[in-house]
Amino acid sequence: MAHPDAGRCRLRTVPETGFPGGLSELDFVELYWRSALRKPQMAADAALRSLVFAETADRAILSGLIAEELAEACRRLTAVHGALSDRRYSIARTLVRPLPGVAEWREVVRQAGTFRPEQMLRELSLDDSAIDYATRLRAQPDLAGLDGLVGAAETGNAMLLVQGLGGRVVPTECWLAGVDGDGRPTAASFGASEQDAATLADVTAELCAIARGFLGAYLMSRRTAGWRPE
Repeated sequence: MAHPDAGRCRLRTVPETGFPGGLSELDFVELYWRSALRKPQMAADAALRSLVFAETADRAILSGLIAEELAEACRRLTAVHGALSDRRYSIARTLVRPLPGVAEWREVVRQAGTFRPEQMLRELSLDDSAIDYATRLRAQPDLAGLDGLVGAAETGNAMLLVQGLGGRVVPTECWLAGVDGDGRPTAASFGASEQDAATLADVTAELCAIARGFLGAYLMSRRTAGWRPE
């Protein structure tokens, strides 16, 4: 017989450090890099694999799940960018805050479109080990087109809406919709086909990789601080 607590999530009492799980500052940043920044990509990939074998009507919903992960990937990248570009606070203290929204995301998009990769590294106070990721960010097409997804996710009550779901017509378009704190509705539309979902998953993976590349370069510099080669 299975243990009655099997599969349950339990709260733990941990030492108060200001970081989740009682982690130290650097340990928190490393676990954020290892897990929080990978989660959107892994979740999007899992939804994409499920979509291939799903019923036709369910594929639109799985596309919506991938779109939600893409919105999180945008916001995680924005959080990393903000933490690295403003060193008045520790990186960990910035990353532990609520995820940034569409205004901050638009600033990242602006810089990605106007800064040369070398300028982006200076903005983030990173060394040349991250140049490939800065180049990949500069090469991303139509990042501004993701504003709607980020804005809907920022409301905190984003919902997936699929026209024609359950009817005889195969859904071809979805919306991620929400209502902001001022009562203003916001929505972003995206395609519901398998190809649309694959494109969303690819962008999610790329933004996650860029965010991890930037934060990984910072972690490497922290690990090797004060170290001198023989």
